[in-house]
Amino acid sequence: MPQRAKICRGSWCFTFGFDPMVGLDTVVRALSAFGYDGIELAGFHDHATIERYPDRSSRRKLVELIRSHGLEIAGYAPGPYGDFGRLPWATGDEGILSGYRKFFDDHLRFCIDCGIPAMRIDPGNFGPLPREADYRKAWDRVVSVFRGHAESGAREGVLMLWELETGQIFVKPSETLRLLEEVGHPNLKLLYDTGHCQACVALGHNQAQPVEILAGGQVEFIGRLAGRIGHVHLCDNDNSTWHNAFGSHIGFGKGVLDFDAIIRALVEARYEGPWWSVDAIPMSSESWTDSWDGRLFLEKKLAEILNK
Repeated sequence: MPQRAKICRGSWCFTFGFDPMVGLDTVVRALSAFGYDGIELAGFHDHATIERYPDRSSRRKLVELIRSHGLEIAGYAPGPYGDFGRLPWATGDEGILSGYRKFFDDHLRFCIDCGIPAMRIDPGNFGPLPREADYRKAWDRVVSVFRGHAESGAREGVLMLWELETGQIFVKPSETLRLLEEVGHPNLKLLYDTGHCQACVALGHNQAQPVEILAGGQVEFIGRLAGRIGHVHLCDNDNSTWHNAFGSHIGFGKGVLDFDAIIRALVEARYEGPWWSVDAIPMSSESWTDSWDGRLFLEKKLAEILNK
């Protein structure tokens, strides 16, 4: 590995399943106290939203708060699935697509103002693709929009990360590879999430027939993605989905994943990013213990594998 491995956690892990949700200030203090190197910011649920931080001045204060607690900002995630389904841009009309383009531009500006190096994107629609939808038209639109995102991000020094989730459209392993190839831009990489990818390659979740299952599991999938992985989210999975929406995200050791094999495969597939994210999202207060235990587990595991 060319850089020291650093461990981060997404602020969204403390919004889902919490009532009331944990505020961003509290998450920053907790991750600092728990020994994390960095934080990924949720651009939703009243965390690092463009409404809460509407201008450069307010955004610089946010950065100062995070830095004052010894944390770096590893990445940024606007509201997923076309802002939680409000902007299904892959199949929507031109008005929806235009609204999404503004949504993207506003959040890219947030990254620029805060000096954030990477931003999460996805194809916008909840899956599966509606029967009446034109597959080729939706596919071509996603390829075109993703390529535009990659170009815009490259101009500003912000890496675009497509987080494959089986709650989306185009979720077969072969579709993942083909979409990355057709976009064909070095500034678009895959955000590899072990919970989501288990649902993709082992469960065939949300796939149109014929279902694609990889006999070699995630290790095979990672090998096929060599050179295309730009960031990593790590969590366990027990071969289940959360409410049939996407792959479950549970704490390390609570599922069936072999992290020795997965981490070694990521290294062999030339994942060279400095960040490794603990992404257990139990949708409950267990997120606190998963945060503490997860950093210790991952720190030990990375030291064992990367330092050999």
